[in-house]
Formats: sequence, C-alpha cells, structure tokens
Amino acid sequence: MDLFDNEELFKEEKKKVKKKGIIIISCIVVAIILIIGIVVAMMYFQSLQWGISANGVNVPLKDTTIITDEQTGKIFVSIADVAPYITGYTYLHGEYGENSEDNNSGVVQCADEAVEFHANENKISKILLKEDTNDNEYGYMYLSEKIKYANSQLYAYVEDLNPIFNAKVTYTVETNKITLFGTEFLYEQYQAGIANLGYNSLDSNFVNKKALASDMIVAKNANGLVGIIRPDGTEIAGPRYTNVQWLETTEEFLVENNDKYGIISELGQSKISMNYDSIKLLDKDSGLYIVESNEKYGVINKSERQILYAEFDEIGVDKNQYPSLKDENQFLFFDSIIPVQRDEKWGLYNINGEVILPVEYDSIGCVVSSQQTRSSNNAILLDDYEGIIVGKRMNENDNNKKYAVYNPLGEQLVGFLLDNIFYRTENGEDIYYLEMNGQQGNLDEVFRANGIRKVNTGVDDSNLTNNMNINNGTSDANEIVRN
Repeated sequence: MDLFDNEELFKEEKKKVKKKGIIIISCIVVAIILIIGIVVAMMYFQSLQWGISANGVNVPLKDTTIITDEQTGKIFVSIADVAPYITGYTYLHGEYGENSEDNNSGVVQCADEAVEFHANENKISKILLKEDTNDNEYGYMYLSEKIKYANSQLYAYVEDLNPIFNAKVTYTVETNKITLFGTEFLYEQYQAGIANLGYNSLDSNFVNKKALASDMIVAKNANGLVGIIRPDGTEIAGPRYTNVQWLETTEEFLVENNDKYGIISELGQSKISMNYDSIKLLDKDSGLYIVESNEKYGVINKSERQILYAEFDEIGVDKNQYPSLKDENQFLFFDSIIPVQRDEKWGLYNINGEVILPVEYDSIGCVVSSQQTRSSNNAILLDDYEGIIVGKRMNENDNNKKYAVYNPLGEQLVGFLLDNIFYRTENGEDIYYLEMNGQQGNLDEVFRANGIRKVNTGVDDSNLTNNMNINNGTSDANEIVRN
C-alpha cells in the first residue's frame, strides 16, 4: 500500500515538473520572439532614419542637413554639407569670382567647373574653368525647384543635386536614403567594365564625363571612333563619329565627322544635320544656334530654320573686353537682341531675324579712351534702362567715336553725342558715368534730367539731379550742355 502510494506521488511530481519545463521553454521561446521582434523593429525604424551616401561613403548628418518643405513635403539638402564628400568639390559662399561671404549666394567648384546659385532662384550658372573642356555653350540651367535659404545656409531639392554636382542621384522614399555618385567615381567604375560593352575606353573630356550622371557613356572603340551607350549596353549612337560632346544644358550631343558638325538628341535622333563647320549654342531658352559655313557665321533655330544667313564675320561680342558680361550671354542681349559684325561694322538683329540696327556702326559697346577714366571699366549694356551702347565715327578721317544708346526696339534713347560711357565700382556698387565735351556726369542723374526713365519704375531716383543736357536725337555738339 505504501509502495503504491509513493509511485502515484512520483508520477504526480513528474507531471508537475514536465509542465513547469514546458512553461519555462514557452517563456524562453516567447522571450526570444520578442527580442527578435524588438531587434527587427529597431532595425526597421533605424532604416527609416535619414541617410546620405556619396560615392559609397556615408555623409555625417547634422540636424540641419535635411529639411522638408512644409507645403509640398519635398526634401531639400544642405549643399554645403554634401559638397566636401563629392570627390574634388568645394563649397564657397557668395558669387563666383567675388570675395564675399554672402550666405544668400553660393558656389560649388571642382577643377573643371564652377556652379553658382542664389537663394529663391532656380536658375544656376555653370562656368567651365579649363580650355581643354571645349566649352561649346553658354552655361546656365534651370532647377526643378528654387534654392531655399534656411538655417543660414542654402538647400537644393534632392533631385536638383544632379546638375549642381554632376552626380547621379537616387532617393529611396521608403527608407529615406539618398545616394550620390560623382562623375569621377562613375568614370572609374565604367572604365573598368567598358570592354564588356564592346568599347576600349571612355572619353575623358570633362563635359562628356558629366553625361555619366544621366546614364549615358561616351566611349571609343579600337579604331578611335566614338559612340554613345547606356550602362546596360543599349546603343544610343553607334561608333561612327570622330568626336562627340555632351551639351548638358540642352541634353543633346554635338557630333563631328569629316570635319562637319551636327546635333543629335539623347535618344540618338538627328536634330541638326551634319552640314556645318561648327555649331555653338546661342541661347537655350530661344533654342538658337550659331553655325559656321565657309568661315562665315549665321543663326538657326532648333528646327534648322535660318534666322540669320551665314554671312557675318562675328556673332556676339568679346566677353573679355566687357567685365559686366562676366556672367551674361555675349551672344544675346536682353533675351532678344543678337549683335553681329560684317566687314568691321556692327549691327543688331532680333531673335526673329529682323533688323534692329543695320550693320553700319563701328562698335557695340564703349572701350574707355579718356585719360581721366583710367580706373574705369568698358561699358556695353545699361541694364536699368535696357540700353545698348553703340559707337560710330562721325568723320571717316577721325578715329574718335561718339556713342549713342538704343533700346531693344531700335529706339534711340541718346543720340551720338557722348565721348565715353563707363562705370566704376564704388562702395561695392557699379556707378555709370557719361563724358561729353570734357564734362563728366553721373549717368542716372543725367538721364533723369533729360527725361529718360529706368525700365524698373519701382526704383526711386527722385533725389538725382544734374544740369547736363543730352538732347535726345540731336547731333549738334553745341547743344549738349545747358548752363
């Protein structure tokens, strides 16, 4: 009886131990599942945190590196924070070429190019810095969003980092990850595998390296001929050209064969036939190109319609002669006027090919000649008045010129009465002056006294006074000054 009772008791204890073991194991399993769940959750939430990598290296983020537009939800990135991590790039405050710490303007620069941008603007300027980059276009582009100013720094919309840094940009919304691959990094990567795509080498010209950021490779085959392909091997244009150049601002390619030039699209379609000795972009917005035939220059539009026949010795002025054109288009004034030269005479046409001033003037712009203005700069445009300075010799035997001012409609604002028009930088501002018969006057004051108003009517010039009379349309030098 006692033995039986002990055996039953043993069985009961064994069952209890087994249940406890099951409970403990279950608790351990649940705990492991919870730990795994917590780890997975932490990894997930961590994956949602912002991250930027440049050329495969993580960019250290500050609290102010990334901001979100409250209205659109679009992501903007601090340009200054990213710049040091793109191979070869630096960031500078202010405008290009100016010694300024203005936080409302900025420049990113590498050895080959400087890119200038401004707060609340979506237009950027691109300045090629080396002659061997074969600059063939006036370099400005438009971003998809305006540059933002916040936290004392400038921000670009995430997709606009592409044209600013010439980088391939990917933004993954689900994980909040931004990746950038600069042109030099891409060049090395594609160069290593170019043989697999049927070519010998990538084109090393900087402007063609920039095409890599748009998934287009300019490459040479064993015979030295150039073609254009995608990274997956898809052919845009076969290796049939002696030279190819990426035109970034218009997203086209300038192609050359047998010393003749044409333009094809990024899809390889012909846009301008290969009938010209040279082609140069005159202006992106108007879609005009300068073409050369038999050492003469003309203008065509993107449909290859003749705007100006190829009969001019020059189109556009020498930017180096006029400092005020540093960041401007020397081929197009006030978005509508094309300066031309033939047989050492100058004239003006508009973008429709209509004559504004006939080709009979001795200069466009004023090269300062007075000994009194040794520190002054040559002038060509009067932006506040939309004025174009034109020079003319009044006597064939006299090399001295008189200068007049015309607007883009060909209307004369000032007759050929001026001996000089120039400007000096005073207290950080460009101040324009006139010279007439040995007298000198502030241009704004003289214009106001003679009823010539600024195009921007919001400018207050009521405190400007001057007694110099330029008598519009008068050529009698005796009537210039009223005492």
